[in-house]
Amino acid sequence: MYIDGDTHYWPVRFLDRVKHSGRGYLEFQKGAGAIVRYGETFPGDAATYYRDGKKIHSFSETRWNLDMHQEIMKREGFDYQVVIADNRPLIYEVERDLGVEMARAYNDTVSEDIAGRERFIGIAWVYLPDVDEAIRELRRAVKDLGFKGVKLMGGHEDCDLDAEVLWPFYEEVCKLDVPILVHPGTRVFEAQDCHPWLVGSDRYDGFKMLATALGFPLTYMVSAARLIMSGVFDRFPSLRIAVFEGGVGWVPWLMRTLNHHTLGESPGTTSVNDFFRERDRLKKSPSEYFEQIYVAAIAWEDYLPHIVQMWPNHNIIIGSDLDHGDAISTWPHTIAPIKAMQGISEADKEKILGGNAARLFGMKG
Repeated sequence: MYIDGDTHYWPVRFLDRVKHSGRGYLEFQKGAGAIVRYGETFPGDAATYYRDGKKIHSFSETRWNLDMHQEIMKREGFDYQVVIADNRPLIYEVERDLGVEMARAYNDTVSEDIAGRERFIGIAWVYLPDVDEAIRELRRAVKDLGFKGVKLMGGHEDCDLDAEVLWPFYEEVCKLDVPILVHPGTRVFEAQDCHPWLVGSDRYDGFKMLATALGFPLTYMVSAARLIMSGVFDRFPSLRIAVFEGGVGWVPWLMRTLNHHTLGESPGTTSVNDFFRERDRLKKSPSEYFEQIYVAAIAWEDYLPHIVQMWPNHNIIIGSDLDHGDAISTWPHTIAPIKAMQGISEADKEKILGGNAARLFGMKG
């Protein structure tokens, strides 16, 4: 069972459900949505989304056409696709009532679209700055709509994922036994005080590709370290978090450096060790908490055999990033590079391509 853990779906008709005056509007261009991937052309229509008099983004028909999704899934060899909301139409700084209404409308529309299509795994959209509302919408999406997880874009403003204000949300996530899929949007972090040096900062002026190349993995390293060191995983031992589009190469380094800074494995860290000992929050070594973190590899990470060797009980999953066209996106050639890799056992390949994701979503293999 092969599972594509990262595909983007934005059913344009969900905007019809939104009554808020600030919902924005779409302009369509017939036959203008061709996407070229690896020398192949995928034709279709295109749409541009506007809000507050500004262009938010443009995208191809593949973003809202599940038949096209299914054709690419069949061609790739995936059995299931996880459909995740795109980042830009709903970012956390959107006004509260608009964000809440858009999340509900999106969830209802996706539920209708994937009804009877068992190969698609629905993921809820919630407006996280209103934690109580996010809990209500998550509960509805899972219990009433049958969704298998919830997508967050990381922290918001000066609130990272370890913030205590989010603990009631995590408690509900654990009760519902669904994972959190963390997939940041670069614009979210422009105003986030705890990540001012990451995505969207002036440091990237003239080097826009660095926001994708560095922003995702650096963000995940900070957030994972905070979740571990704050004791969130001790407080919520059944919490499962997956991260996407940052690759997996950073994981062994972060495991080792956190262990060195807290377990006395490195000389000269006595004061740091004493600090964490006095807090008495960690019940395990930092690296052991990665049993609760699932990390999406990128199919071109040819060093993956070494990562598997360094993380033998790994939670590595895979995602094609359909239908984006950046360097992280690997569709429609995601499975084949993993299958062809030397130095990875067939059992580990099966875990990466589907087994670990099935465990993440509580699916039977």
